[in-house]
Amino acid sequence: MASYEDIRAYFDGTALFKDVVRIAARVPIVTGFTLDIDPLWGRLYDIENNLEDPHDPFRDNRFLYAALPSSSIPPPQPYGRGYRRRDLRKPVSMWKRETEIFRQNTGRERLPVTLTVVHRPLRAARPGERLEEDDTSLLQQLVQSILAVPVLVRIEERPRARLALASGDQITVPPTNSGTLGGVLNDQAGVSYGITCSHVVQTNDTVYDSGGNQIGICTADTRRVTLPSPRICDPVNLTAPHPIPSNGPDVNMLDCAVVLLLPTVTRPTIAGVAQALSPGQSVVHTGAATGTTRHWLGSLCLSYGFSSGGQDFCFRDAVELLPQPSGLFGHTVVPTQGDSGGWVLTDDQPPDWAGLFFGEDGRRGFLIRAKWVHEWAQQNTNSILTP
Repeated sequence: MASYEDIRAYFDGTALFKDVVRIAARVPIVTGFTLDIDPLWGRLYDIENNLEDPHDPFRDNRFLYAALPSSSIPPPQPYGRGYRRRDLRKPVSMWKRETEIFRQNTGRERLPVTLTVVHRPLRAARPGERLEEDDTSLLQQLVQSILAVPVLVRIEERPRARLALASGDQITVPPTNSGTLGGVLNDQAGVSYGITCSHVVQTNDTVYDSGGNQIGICTADTRRVTLPSPRICDPVNLTAPHPIPSNGPDVNMLDCAVVLLLPTVTRPTIAGVAQALSPGQSVVHTGAATGTTRHWLGSLCLSYGFSSGGQDFCFRDAVELLPQPSGLFGHTVVPTQGDSGGWVLTDDQPPDWAGLFFGEDGRRGFLIRAKWVHEWAQQNTNSILTP
């Protein structure tokens, strides 16, 4: 797929998408916006550029829903492959024919990138409220507004995402916080720094392992800004961080902390920090609660709402972490409470550090790109750090 930087740039250069965001952000049930590569475009791009067998029947069957944009089933993604760079602006003749037919049949544009409007689960009217205040009317309002736009857009209901934190896991900050010491960075003098999430540890916190042994002191963290009600977490109306990546004044991009380690920590061999990632790429996550699990990278979350401790937070450009089925019956494991701070590595030998897990919604996880965390850690330790 195209890299996440390419996908973001495509959105920034598409006025139609920005108009959709402005319209959808008026509906209070909306909690975020994601971007995906249209799977049919990816298939046709690969065929025209000799990257895929056009006569593979198994590949064709995986794209049965590509022609059903109104389906409630999310469009399938070409998972199980490594990083791929594709040019979203490059003409694809077969795609051009498909979009012309789609335009004739629907009067709408179908772009290589698909925008999804995410809304929270609906609730019924509470006692004393009028029936028209039921969330059903808000969903009807959202659907009607999206049907009126001249570009294909998806609507999806999802559970509320939360920052993944629980008690009793691998690292703890008494009396209540615990999470995962994701990995270790070393400076040129051999000093070791552990990386985790700022909602697990904050500056000057003493950090312990699960056995109660002190392992270090937090020397820096990224404080998050809250999203006050009734504002909607959207990528157009809220003020973006400056510089990018950072946090504030309205939106967050980082949730990380650095811990000056006292003991030596055993760590895997890592080649370096991944500089580019793409949807569908296979990755591996290790967390204190769920152990080591395999995943695919999913959508780019243009803006996405998370909750923690009764507060809401809006994050920009997080990346979805989708579980890969395993075992005879296709069992999947989603990172959960207590896994915050876990590192996500590429499925290479040796792997690159791809991201930092920080949130989940019970169906998918979310990560912050490792290159952002790495740059932030180097700035705050005033050191050159290597994994």
